[in-house]
Amino acid sequence: MLEGFRKHSNSFFLIVLIASVATIFGVGPGSQSCSQGSLKVTYAAKVHGRTLSESDFVAAVGMVPRIMRASEENPAVAGAIRQGALDGLIERELLAHEAERLGMRVTEEMVNEEFRNCRFYASVGVGAEPVLGVQSGRVELPPSSCGGVGDRFDFPQFERVARRLFRRTVADLREAMVREMLAQRMRDSVRASVQLSDEDMWRDYQRSHDQMAVRFLRYNLNFYRNLVRDDDAAQVEAWAGQHTDEIQRQWERRRESLRGLRREFRARHILVKYPEGATDAQKAEVRARAEAIRAQLVAGGDFVRLARLYSDDPGNWREGGMLPWTAVEGSNFDAAFVRAATALQPNGVSPVTETPFGAHIIQLLAFREGDVPEAEAKRDIARTLFRETRGAELAREAARTTLERMRTATNLDEVGTQAHAAALREFFRGEVPAPVTLANNVTLAPVERTDLDAPTLQDSEVFARNGFVVNDVERAEMLTSVAFGLTQESPLVREPVQAGDDWFLMRFKDGSRTVATREEFGRQRQELLSSVNASALAARQRDVLVQYVTHLRQEAEHDGQVRIGNSPRLRAPAPGQEDN
Repeated sequence: MLEGFRKHSNSFFLIVLIASVATIFGVGPGSQSCSQGSLKVTYAAKVHGRTLSESDFVAAVGMVPRIMRASEENPAVAGAIRQGALDGLIERELLAHEAERLGMRVTEEMVNEEFRNCRFYASVGVGAEPVLGVQSGRVELPPSSCGGVGDRFDFPQFERVARRLFRRTVADLREAMVREMLAQRMRDSVRASVQLSDEDMWRDYQRSHDQMAVRFLRYNLNFYRNLVRDDDAAQVEAWAGQHTDEIQRQWERRRESLRGLRREFRARHILVKYPEGATDAQKAEVRARAEAIRAQLVAGGDFVRLARLYSDDPGNWREGGMLPWTAVEGSNFDAAFVRAATALQPNGVSPVTETPFGAHIIQLLAFREGDVPEAEAKRDIARTLFRETRGAELAREAARTTLERMRTATNLDEVGTQAHAAALREFFRGEVPAPVTLANNVTLAPVERTDLDAPTLQDSEVFARNGFVVNDVERAEMLTSVAFGLTQESPLVREPVQAGDDWFLMRFKDGSRTVATREEFGRQRQELLSSVNASALAARQRDVLVQYVTHLRQEAEHDGQVRIGNSPRLRAPAPGQEDN
């Protein structure tokens, strides 16, 4: 049954000998790399003296998508495939080298047995495994697909499988399998060394059964960034004077992109949208509302305030209708909109202008063309950076102000309502007006905004130590840690807590705490052994394996035993091309 394997594995050494002679004399497939008597050898990596070839890398890149669960359409996944394949090869060699050092061996019969059962192994870098939804280890295919039917084995069919699935000859695949199997034995050995004690189980039980809830307010950076008055030239200039190095770095990065510009304009707008399938009468009502808004602007109204109150453009009403720099010629904007905007002088306001979307009021801010002067570019950069920095300061200041009120308040709901109302007044630059009735019984009413992200007092769901107060923020686990420090006796955070870009105030929710007990743990221990223990043990084993592999690599790199190669195949192929 395995005579084909034995015969071909014996011939492998002859193939290696011939390849070595060909390399010495510069003949064979690699000979085109010769130049003036020198041979340029390209490779993917070298680990402990073993060379990982281009074909090793290409085979690994081809194998990863066959075993992963993540979608290749995700850009993060596409990039992780190549890096995961390269790291997998390097980590495979590190583990195999360690297995050999410890006396582990893989025999020819072991490899033949895996081939006969159509079992293979694949290594993916531990850093890429979570992204790709894959775990290094055994890959099983139906035995019949590899040539195994009962006691017979079709070796020519297996050769075709090796080339189709792995892009390898059987001899090359055999050599790779030895290294993969050694690496897998090392992984299994590391995992087997990890067990969960009763104390480990108790800690995991606490993490899932200690529970509580909080009342909290979130101070969202995006919301407070929009409160910054970056049109206050004096304030921006004062800030810029203290941050010249940062502005200079930004300018140097952007300088080339601000040269040779076509004529561009920048504007704000307010859109009063047509209803879908609007009739002439409905369009007339929209024009009447737009004219009423424009009349407020002409009378000295604040464009940002009116855009936030009345604009139907979902992309920029929060920013006061601000549009990006737009080319006068060749933009995606409606031609009527561009004509109306470019007919204005800076700070001018257009007549009501209709497009297929509705009625617009446009304020032109500036034109630019050619090379943007350095001073002008730096003013724009300063405004952007000031907005970011000052927005974070405003969020923190608002959180601290509310926290002071919470310390002495007897009614937390009232404090939350006041904080929310104050934030809205800042955002809308005043109170939200009541609807007004125009001529012909047309109503002008502020757009109802439900997605402002203004601070709002909320009750969290009940969460455990391994859960989250909120889960849509970076470092959410830190909020959980702080929350579990709150008690009935000391219910309020001492300072606003930052998680990601946002700030949080939290107060212990009365009566919400459930504490895990040793007695209950003891009653559930047997059940935990078959459920929680299994998942917790698997997680602990993976953590230890990742730490072990990371340590091996760090040591090898420190000793100069890992070298990334010079192969051009390490780079992603051009669009339309494939690795081959």
